[in-house]
Amino acid sequence: MENLFLSLSEHLVEQILLRLSVKSLLCCKCVCKSWLWLISDPHFAKTHFDVAAPTHRVLLKFCTKDFLAHSIDIEAPLNHAFEVPITLPSPSPFVKHSYQIDIVGSCRGFLLLTATQRRRIYFLLWNPSTGFRRRFISRFLFQGYKRPLRGIGYDSSKDDYVVAVIPVTSLSLRRSTEVHCFSLRNNSWSCIETDVPYQHMGGHKFGLFLNGALHWLVFSHDRGCMIIAFDVKERKLSEILLPPELANVPFFRHDLKVMGGCLCLWFPGSGTQEPPIIWIQEPEIWILKEYKVHSSWTRSSLVPDCCYSLSDGSLFYPICFTKNDKILGYDRHLQTLVKLHGIGKEPEYRRHRLFKDSYSTLRCCLYTESLLSLPQPK
Repeated sequence: MENLFLSLSEHLVEQILLRLSVKSLLCCKCVCKSWLWLISDPHFAKTHFDVAAPTHRVLLKFCTKDFLAHSIDIEAPLNHAFEVPITLPSPSPFVKHSYQIDIVGSCRGFLLLTATQRRRIYFLLWNPSTGFRRRFISRFLFQGYKRPLRGIGYDSSKDDYVVAVIPVTSLSLRRSTEVHCFSLRNNSWSCIETDVPYQHMGGHKFGLFLNGALHWLVFSHDRGCMIIAFDVKERKLSEILLPPELANVPFFRHDLKVMGGCLCLWFPGSGTQEPPIIWIQEPEIWILKEYKVHSSWTRSSLVPDCCYSLSDGSLFYPICFTKNDKILGYDRHLQTLVKLHGIGKEPEYRRHRLFKDSYSTLRCCLYTESLLSLPQPK
């Protein structure tokens, strides 16, 4: 095998290495000096991410006990997927794990961790694969706001990671007029003056990054439930209206996701308020097939009666599509991860000890492993 690689050209060796996983490449660094230099090259890391991003995705589930997270390869069969424990670093260098750590988003292999203490938010941008990290702290005191909207995006025009914080509240009718942004490249905060007449709807408050913008599901007292998008390059807020069929659906029953490269609204079905719960309407997914084109909202029965009988109390929450268009999700009733293969095909099941309640899916995050490093501040 060694002689075979020695006979290959440098270009061919590079093309082979570009198709390996991050874990394999970290091992390959120890093979020889030329491989170490090649894999450590920032240009190689960027090219590898562009090549491997569609296929190497990991589901990270955060457990409050001992501040551990467990990662699972979403492409592997559930029965053969190994859980890799990861200890989360503290966002604050001064206070060690005496408060709640949240994973509030992922971008290009980096996880954004936050912790709130005394109305101050501590941030840590961290690559679990390589250990690259950067700590920073909010310069604003978010008094009267309980965990504002947060998210991490990437401005490709400047090779810059941008963290956005929007102080909305579900506790009063107060209207914010500011969006706070932190630039990793400039190593500084800025404040954008804008009208933010929204309230948070419950569930996770972590922005979903797609098409250069962060997205959240919010509620407006004038126009009801909607999606807001914050463009990390232009630093502007815009609105995306929901399909009219969902106008009268209780807003607390929606869940916003990015699946298959599109914004999706997951509606788990409706039922009686008093136990025993009787589900009346089937779960459904609405997909915005053309970004910001309201007429492109399409209802999809992606979770049909192929695997669940709603009468047994099962409640399926989709997490993502795999590369083969399977659906990975979570069954609250069975407390299992489930991978759907389509109508007429038997789904995969895996009981997961970290998914034990209806809020478990709010404490998981998808990210793509990468060798990328952070831009150096100016």
